[in-house]
Amino acid sequence: MFADAQHVQYILLAEFDIDKGASLNHQYPSETGTNEQILSELMLPDGAHMRSEDWTVFFLNQTIEETEKSNQRKLDDDVEEKPLLYVLNLVRTKHDINARRGATVRAMAICTRHQYLHIYKPVLLLAMENYFSAPSIAILESLYKAVNSMDLSQMPHFTFHERQILRAAESKNMFEEKFEAMEAQQSNGATDSASLAKLADMGISAAYNGSNMQLATSNGNNIANDRMRRGTYIDLTSGQRREVLPTISKDRHFFETKVIYDGIKLPIRVPLTLNTEEVGDFSLIQLISTFSPPTITSSTHAYHPHLDSNGATTHPIIILLNALITQKRIIFLGHGHPSGEVANYVLAACAMGSGCGTTLRGFTERAFPYANLTSVDDLSKCPGFIAGVTNPTFEDHPSWWDVMCNISTGKITVSKEIQPANSSSSTFPDAIEDIAMGSLSIGRSSTTSLAMSRNFGYEMSDTNSDNEFMSEVLAAIQAHYGEASIRAKFEDYMQRFVRLAALYEEETYHSTKIGTMGSKIPDPLGIHGQSLVFTDETARQRELAYNTNRIEGWRQTISYRYYQRDFATLGSKSVIKNMDVYRHISRLKMLKHLPEEQVIALFKLFLDVIKTDDQITELLSYLPQNQGGLLPLGFGLFHPSAQVRNYTVEFFNRLDHHPVGRKFIQSLNRFQKLAYERLNQTSPSNEQSNRPNTLMDRQNSFGRSPTPTDHLVVG
Repeated sequence: MFADAQHVQYILLAEFDIDKGASLNHQYPSETGTNEQILSELMLPDGAHMRSEDWTVFFLNQTIEETEKSNQRKLDDDVEEKPLLYVLNLVRTKHDINARRGATVRAMAICTRHQYLHIYKPVLLLAMENYFSAPSIAILESLYKAVNSMDLSQMPHFTFHERQILRAAESKNMFEEKFEAMEAQQSNGATDSASLAKLADMGISAAYNGSNMQLATSNGNNIANDRMRRGTYIDLTSGQRREVLPTISKDRHFFETKVIYDGIKLPIRVPLTLNTEEVGDFSLIQLISTFSPPTITSSTHAYHPHLDSNGATTHPIIILLNALITQKRIIFLGHGHPSGEVANYVLAACAMGSGCGTTLRGFTERAFPYANLTSVDDLSKCPGFIAGVTNPTFEDHPSWWDVMCNISTGKITVSKEIQPANSSSSTFPDAIEDIAMGSLSIGRSSTTSLAMSRNFGYEMSDTNSDNEFMSEVLAAIQAHYGEASIRAKFEDYMQRFVRLAALYEEETYHSTKIGTMGSKIPDPLGIHGQSLVFTDETARQRELAYNTNRIEGWRQTISYRYYQRDFATLGSKSVIKNMDVYRHISRLKMLKHLPEEQVIALFKLFLDVIKTDDQITELLSYLPQNQGGLLPLGFGLFHPSAQVRNYTVEFFNRLDHHPVGRKFIQSLNRFQKLAYERLNQTSPSNEQSNRPNTLMDRQNSFGRSPTPTDHLVVG
C-alpha cells in the first residue's frame, strides 16, 4: 500500500541503447512491479528520436478483465487492488556528435495518483536537464524528494456539489471563505511570539477568534476591513455613497503552492475542479474540432444500431460518443504526430464518454493513452479499450478495433469486422435477470430494436436531438466559448441520457435500478414527478425511439453496472429529500406554458424543502453560473401571480444569507437584479431590520461592486 501523503510513487528513467534497444535504467525508490521491457517501450514511443522533445501519458496497475467472473470480482468492494497510477513521461533527444548514431534519447517519468499530473511538467524538465548533465540515480532521488515535499495541507477539499459549482463559476472568488479560513490558519501557525512582539511595537494587536486571526490598530480599526476600502462613489439613483472593492487577484479555481527543486522555487497551480474521469490538461474542444467535418455526408459503413443513432447522417462525434457509451474498441491513430498529442485525444474521449466525470465512470481504467504493437495482446484482453497509437499498421488490421479515429484526416471509420449488435451477448448476464420483467431481453436483435423505433412512427432525420446538440456545441466553439462551457454541455447530455435510459427500462422492463420509479399517485401539480421533462408526448416518444438501441448497448457495459451501484448510493448522500431538483429546474427551462397553480406549487416547494446550507449548495450545483445561474428561478420575479413573486423573493432572500448563494444573487442579470431589489423592498415577508438596506449595498462586501454608471442605464 502507498502512503496517502506521497504525491509521487515512482520516478523512472529509460534510455535507448543502439545495441539493446529501449531499456529501463532506473526505478526509484523501488520497482513498480510492471515488466521492465513494457515500461521502456511505453517511455520511448515510436519516432521519439525524430523530435527534440515529446510528452506521453500512460497508466499503470490497470486491471485487464477477460471473463465475466473477473468482471464481477472487479465490482466487489472487498477486493483490494493496487491504485491506478497516472504516468507523465518526458522524452528528450539531444544530438551529440560523440554519441553513436549522433544522438542520445532518454525518458524520465513521474508516476502519481493525482489526475492533475500535468503540474509536474516544469520540475520534470529541470530534472531531465540535470540528468543529461550528470547521469545518476541521485537526480531521481532529489526529484522524488522535491515533488513529495510539495505542501498541499492547506488545499481546501470540496464536496461533489461544491466542485460542480466551482467549475462553472464565472468569478474567480467562488468559495473565497474556504481559502481565507485555510490561509488564516496557516498564518496563525506561522505567527510566533517574536512576530507578535514586533506587531505590538507597531501599535498593532493580534486577536484570535477560532481559526481566524484579526489584526487591529491601536484605535480599534480592523486592518483587513481597512484594506478592503479602496474608494467611494455617489449612486446617482439613491444619492447614497457606495464603496468600490479591489479586484481579487487569486483565481480560486486553483490552489497555489510551490515545488523547490535544485534551489529553484517553481510555482504550481493545482486545479480544484477536476472530476474522476478527467486526467491531465486535455482539450475537448480540440477533439470536437478535429472530427467535425464542415458538412455531414452519409456514412459508407454498414448501419450499426449502437453507433448510428441518426442513421447514415449521424454526426462523427456522436458515433464516437456512442462507441464510448456502448464499450466499443476505439483507436486514435496519429501517424507522424507527437505521442503526447495522441494521448490527449484519448484523455478527452474518456472525459466526453463519462460526462466529464459527473455521470459515468470506468473509462480511464480501460484507456491506453499511448500504445504500440507490443500492446496488441493486452488490448485484445481488454473489452472496450480506448487507445492512442502512432503506428499506421493498426489501420491495416480492422479486426483489432471497432472504431478508428484518424487524427491526420479527421475521419472516423467503423470497422467492417465490428461485432453485430444482434450477436453480442451480455457481459453481465445477471443484469437482465435482476431487472427484466417484460418480454424483451438484453440480447435482442438489432432488427427488433430498430423495428421498435419505427413502430413509434419516427424515421431517422436530420433534425433529431443529437444533430441539434452538435450544432449547438459547434456554434459555441465558433463563438469562442471556453473549455468549461463545452464540457458542461456534455455533462448535461450524459445526465439526460442516463435518465432517459431509466425511463426506457421502466417502460420496457417495468423496473429499473438506475432511476426512481414513477409514482402512480395522482399529481396534478407536478411536484412529485421523478422522470425527465419533455415538451410534449410526441417529443417523448421520439427521443425514446432514437435512443432505444444505444441504451440497449449501454446496458451490456461495465459503466452501466458502475452506474447502478453509484445510483444506489447517490440517494443516500443527497441532502435534498422528496424532491427531484433536476426535474423541476428542467421544467422551468423547457416548458413555456406551465399552469399558474403548478408554478405556485413549484416555488413553494423550493421554499419548503431547500432550507439548510448544504441543501442550498446542492441546489446551486444544478444551476451552473456559466449556463445562466439563477435565471430559471429569476423568471418568478416577473410572474403575473403575486404569490409566485413573493415566494421567489423570499427564496432569494434565503439564498442571499448563504455565502455561495449570495454570489449567485449578485450574478443575476440587470433586469432580474432590479426586479428583485424593487420587490424586496415591498415584500410582506421581508424583515428590513434584519437585512442590509439593499442588494447594491451588500455588494460593497461581496463580489463585484457596482460602477458609477450602472444605475444610469434604464431598462
